[in-house]
Amino acid sequence: MKKAAYFLLTLMLALSCSEGGRDLSQFSSDGARSAAEYFYELLAKGQSQAYVDNMQESASMDTAKYGQFVDLMEQFLHEEKELRGGILSAKAERDTMVDTISMVYLNVHFGDSTREEIMLPVVYTRGRWWIR
Repeated sequence: MKKAAYFLLTLMLALSCSEGGRDLSQFSSDGARSAAEYFYELLAKGQSQAYVDNMQESASMDTAKYGQFVDLMEQFLHEEKELRGGILSAKAERDTMVDTISMVYLNVHFGDSTREEIMLPVVYTRGRWWIR
């Protein structure tokens, strides 16, 4: 019984640190870049609530503030779709990491064939990467 409980706990911990096939628990520059790409993939898929859930402060937000962030991300996605055909993909090009904070530079591709380099700050805390 103890072995089964230990196995189940270990499995749950592993799954909680991995989302969408991405390992958000890897503390390294590669881990930060991979996490930032994953976060922008959520936006490309229109998953604004999942994006907000990956913000460092999301767990401590009250319901109203959380809803405002989700609405803001939905508005951002709507504007990007209207202006540039939406976000197609994002590829991390480089990052600057100091302590547990990494500034990840992403090359974002849009539906109208334009590209833009953006910087997404991510922070490693509570055993995984979060949007800062």
